[in-house]
This record gives sequence, structure tokens and C-alpha cells, in this order.
Amino acid sequence: MSRNGNFVLVFLVLTLFLAAGLYLGGKSTFPLASENYAACALSMDEIIKSGLGDVYNFEGVTDFEEPAFHYLTRYSVDGDTLSTPLLETVPAELHDEQTDSALQNQAWGIFTELIPVQDRQMVAQFNVFTDGYSNTLAAVDQTPQDLSDWMLEVDIADLKDKDALIFTMIHEYAHLLTLNATQVTPDPDTVKDPFNLKLQREKAATCDTYYTGTGCSHEDSYIQAFYTRFWTDIYDEWAEIDELQYGKDDLVPYYNALYDFYLTHQDQFVGDYAVTHPAEDIAESFTHFVFSPKPMGNSIKEQKIAFFYEYPELVELREHILNGACSLEN
Repeated sequence: MSRNGNFVLVFLVLTLFLAAGLYLGGKSTFPLASENYAACALSMDEIIKSGLGDVYNFEGVTDFEEPAFHYLTRYSVDGDTLSTPLLETVPAELHDEQTDSALQNQAWGIFTELIPVQDRQMVAQFNVFTDGYSNTLAAVDQTPQDLSDWMLEVDIADLKDKDALIFTMIHEYAHLLTLNATQVTPDPDTVKDPFNLKLQREKAATCDTYYTGTGCSHEDSYIQAFYTRFWTDIYDEWAEIDELQYGKDDLVPYYNALYDFYLTHQDQFVGDYAVTHPAEDIAESFTHFVFSPKPMGNSIKEQKIAFFYEYPELVELREHILNGACSLEN
């Protein structure tokens, strides 16, 4: 799990560096219908398994050291097309990765295969980074020059694990889907100063709808509906834990408290990473919606997956993503 000072997310306020990094193997914990949900259902099962695991189980850990993180290249995006790369200053041992345009285009090609161009118009920049294998796989963030534009960021070291990277890319896309300017009105003050708890509280108090950490959600937004249905009865309990991250160098107590919260409400979340923030919960639930068959039970975590079936445009998007994922797996 890697979310360090300049590449933050696990300590999500939202900062908004929405990263989904660590993955561990695991098994689904709720019954699923036996319908044939994709031609390559076995591959979809492997993608789901790649994203399961106890991210916040820090039992026996007294200190957590972030791995070294380096940006390699930055591209402007125009539809499917990438601009000439802007090279960052990197250590000599990363020069080969920095100049490997084929590998970088492969990473971008996975994203474009999964998400149709009309559904990713908010992506204006593509950044390539590395923090080593299997730490932070990908992330999204708003561009500082225009908060309605977003950047996708991918670690090319993780191309060797395609299942985990596909899972993470769809998780990150879920942030683009649910937090873009058509869903949430961006607030430049909180985006600029995400760890100012006083400012966060002041901004939240001005919202008539759910305050995401970067702005007020729209009345008809996905995240407003999701929050209202699934978070209102647990939000205050969670918020006390969320505040443990502010102004602290040692975040292990915060991680432990999140994990305890997850164990208390385990029937409500598809995995422990989902308890990080409502925005992470909807992103994890969306990813399970895409790659799992429709739930047959009625637990809250199953209701969260079924939530997306209420939107025909998301059911259509799911079909496109599954077709793309199947083509990538072949």
C-alpha cells in the first residue's frame, strides 16, 4: 500500500489522489447467482480475486515505510491519442522504463480498451510513474489548471499482473464516473488544501447534499444516492476514525481503527479498503458490479453491488467493460 506525501490517498479526505494500490488474494464472502455473466467468467473471477484482501490488517506492524515513488513521463490526452511525452527527472536506473514508450502505450491501451471514449472525456492527462511492483497500481486526480479535467496515472511495473491492474483501473474509473464535474461541483479551496480539517468541516456545513471532500455532490448524482442509502447510519462513527489521520506522522493507529470498523460492519462492505471513505466504497462496489455476477442475496454489501443495476447507462457500460476485459485476457 503506497500513498505517500505527494502521492496520497489511503489517508483520504479526499485529497484527491484516489489510488488503489495493494492487493492480496482472497475469496468472495457473499453468494452469487450462477448466471453466465461473461463469456470469460473464469477470467473475471481472477480479476475479482486480485482485488480482494485485508489492506488494513496491520496486526504486528508498528511502523509503515512508504516505497520510493517516481513520476516517469506525462502525456496530454486527446481522445485515444497521447501527446509527445514530457520526461521527468528520474534516477539513472529508471531511464529504461522512462523511455519505454511501447510499455507506456500498452498501459494506456488497456484503459482505452476498457472504457469507451465518450465515457472518459474528463481525462485530459496520462501520467506514468513507478513505486515498484504491487504497491500503488494506478490513481486518478483532478488537474490543477482545470478541476473539471482529470489525470489517470499508472505504474508500468504492474503491467506484469494484468488482472490486478484491470481491477484497479476500473476502481479508478469509478472515481472519474462518480466525482467528475457533472456529479460533484469541484471546490478549489478544499482541493488545494485537502488536509485542513477545519476547512473540510466548514465546506461540508454549506452543502445541502453529501460533501465528498472536494465539493458538494449533485442531487441526482450517483454518490449522493449511494451515500443516502448506505452511509447515513454509520457516517458519524466512521468520521471519528477518519479524523485520526490528520496531523499524524504515524498512521498505523488510523489503519487499525479502520480495520476494526470494517470488522464491525463487515456485512456492509465488499472489502476492507471500501471503509476508507464513501468515495472508495462506491468505487469498490462498482468494480465488483462490473466483474461479478448479479448478487442473489440481500446483505448490504450485495445491495451496494445491485445499486448500479438501477441505472441502464451503467449496465450498458458494464457490458462494454466486460467485453474489453475479455479481449485483454485472451
